[in-house]
Amino acid sequence: MKFLLPIFLIFTLSVSAVSPDRSIQDKIYSARDKVMTALVHIQPVIKNYATGEMEKQAVIGSGIVIHEDGYVVTNYHVAGKAERIICTLADKEIVTATYIGGDPMTDISVIKLDLSNYKNKIEIAEFGNSDEVQVGQYVMALGSPLSLSRSLSFGVISTKDRYFSSNVRLPSGERTGRYNLWLQTDAAINPGNSGGPLVDLEGKIVGINSRAQTFANNIGFAIPINVVKAVVAEIIDHKKVIRSWIGLHCQPLQELEEYFGTNGYSGVLISSIDPSSPAEKSFLKAGDIILELDGKPVFARFVEEVPFFYNQIAQYKPGSEISLKVLRNDETFNFKVVTKQLGDLQGEDFESKEWGFTVKEITRQMQVENQLDDMTGVLVVGVKNVGSASEGGLRRRDVISQINSTPIQNFEDFISLYNELTIQKTEKILLTIDRSGATRYVLLDITEEEEDKEDE
Repeated sequence: MKFLLPIFLIFTLSVSAVSPDRSIQDKIYSARDKVMTALVHIQPVIKNYATGEMEKQAVIGSGIVIHEDGYVVTNYHVAGKAERIICTLADKEIVTATYIGGDPMTDISVIKLDLSNYKNKIEIAEFGNSDEVQVGQYVMALGSPLSLSRSLSFGVISTKDRYFSSNVRLPSGERTGRYNLWLQTDAAINPGNSGGPLVDLEGKIVGINSRAQTFANNIGFAIPINVVKAVVAEIIDHKKVIRSWIGLHCQPLQELEEYFGTNGYSGVLISSIDPSSPAEKSFLKAGDIILELDGKPVFARFVEEVPFFYNQIAQYKPGSEISLKVLRNDETFNFKVVTKQLGDLQGEDFESKEWGFTVKEITRQMQVENQLDDMTGVLVVGVKNVGSASEGGLRRRDVISQINSTPIQNFEDFISLYNELTIQKTEKILLTIDRSGATRYVLLDITEEEEDKEDE
């Protein structure tokens, strides 16, 4: 008899391991049915300029219908660069979609389904409240992982306030994560899940799946739905998110409190300031600690609190005057700063087909990121492996300032002169470039390019 008890215990544990709580199972089924009908399989065709020539690529993503007019929310890195979008709905009907607008800073975009020939009733998913999400809460990630449409994975919220440095970039090159934290989950998120919903057991969307951790098992991240709701409203109204910018960058104070003499919840440390920005023009400096914003205390002791401060500034109307109370060398000062509208992060692209490379318009944000003196010229995005540009020594990230001694002030100047010289069949092209702060010259021999084409 002494062996019966252990055997009985093993048997009971085994049964409970394979027999899930029916109430949880039923909730999963119910939540699935509420959201799966609004799930969208997205196949955008995007333009890629990174190889030195314009290439069209078909990619896979996911989305969720949020409005009866056919608005679908997805990731910016799914649809933000699309020239054509094909969508498969839950009933397997295929429709096209139009890109409405997007926000790379939060990796959110909105597309609109063309329902003019769609015979069935469109289904809509319901937003939840990501502020109420708890660590350990059950969630489901829906989408098209690895192009496997209408898939569901199950897990929990691992943390609700994951922070990524704003240096993190999307596949298209734009920075992301400056203005939001992320929900982390162990519900499997793979390529193709991007843009799909993260859903609670009530069938409400608490996040939009965005990214997975490379070389990690079941560590995925979603944009909190409360962030998504605000961004989507801006996109539908303005085609983009309008934010104020003053050009300062911050870091958490936690490890520096003793040096600066601040208490646990007081102040935001300025780590750097963009050149020619409103902050620089108002004489703010790196090392200053902002104590108040328009008379209200601000703080960023921990890294997770930095995006909230950035958002406080971003939510002002561009052109607003804001007051900053600042601690500098044990003295307090008051500064007035006039905000500017945050410009586009990435400029337009262009393929210089006859010369064998691609270029991009330089925006103010690109000027700051690439530490350029100004926004003149164009940035080389890619160089073909074989061609006159490659043989001449042109490289990615070179800035072209002159062509055959003619100054290139902007993107339009480059296109205009390129077209002119191409029509004239000019055989020798001298590019004046800036490379890491030094001026260099690159000679393109277009005659060799033409001979290669004839040989083919």
